[in-house]
Amino acid sequence: MYSNLGAPAILSPFFHWDADAYGYIAHHGYLLGAGGITAMQLRVAWFPGYPLLIHLLGGSDWAMFLIPNVSFFAALALLYVVAYLRMDADRARLTLWLIALGPAAMFFSYPYPESLFLLLSVGAFVLMESGQWLLAGLVGFGAAITRVPGVLVAAALGAEFALGNRRRLILAAALLPVAGLVAVGLTDWVQMGDPLGFYHAHSYWVGPNRNPLYLVGSFPKAVIESDPFNPEAIGVPVFVIFAIGAAWVAWRMPVAYGAFAVLQVLLAGRQGLFLHFFISVPRYVAVIFPCYFAFATLLGRRRNLQITWLLISATSMVVNAALYGAWRFLG
Repeated sequence: MYSNLGAPAILSPFFHWDADAYGYIAHHGYLLGAGGITAMQLRVAWFPGYPLLIHLLGGSDWAMFLIPNVSFFAALALLYVVAYLRMDADRARLTLWLIALGPAAMFFSYPYPESLFLLLSVGAFVLMESGQWLLAGLVGFGAAITRVPGVLVAAALGAEFALGNRRRLILAAALLPVAGLVAVGLTDWVQMGDPLGFYHAHSYWVGPNRNPLYLVGSFPKAVIESDPFNPEAIGVPVFVIFAIGAAWVAWRMPVAYGAFAVLQVLLAGRQGLFLHFFISVPRYVAVIFPCYFAFATLLGRRRNLQITWLLISATSMVVNAALYGAWRFLG
């Protein structure tokens, strides 16, 4: 546990790992409370956007659930708008099913910032599609103070500028997500004396050195040992699937979508390699919404393949949710 919070018994299975930390930050900030200096240094790894919103809504445990669930439904509505614009109604609907039944989709309903981040990142692209560049940058600022990949909205806006849309407003908008990351650094500096605290804190989770072949061996090992509940076995396959999806997006969709998807996949992979485990990678990649456009297109009108994909994905989500409740799946 990262805090001394005591969630109601009905909610306690959901307050594991990061969820517990976000609840603590919402109540006490990064510095105050129990745990000593090590706990304080750990807490700055979690960005302030989600706990700040919890605090503004009263700080209750129920607010921690209300925010992600409302955000997820709003994100799905906006995602349908973008998917319909870029594809068609059938594939837009399939996109929603794919993201709602993904292997780590339970985090969209848990007290985690994934839903809020998804809402803000999709919202930024909706605004970009309508030419509301400055508003897109402001929403990107919100995404950047919620999770570190939010700064990549700047890359999407920068791609628009680099491709010839030379309006100064776009360049100014691209600076806003960067300003969000700077704001996080300033918060860490004021509270911890380290403007890169959010980066340095990750060193506390670095696992022991491992043979790099674990990347390709984790899934076969789980099959050979007949252990379908090995939480790491799913990490690398999910990462590979999203890497393929990001490559398709870079090839077939506007460069802003490609830059956003590819850079997020690279960031998720770098995080897994840095920490020496891929257990959390399914959660990291679950919010890369352009990849779901690739999946919906590749599945196309293949009804049987769609059903098979969704059944496997939903089963993985149920297993991961059970492992999370048992403290075995590191969300």
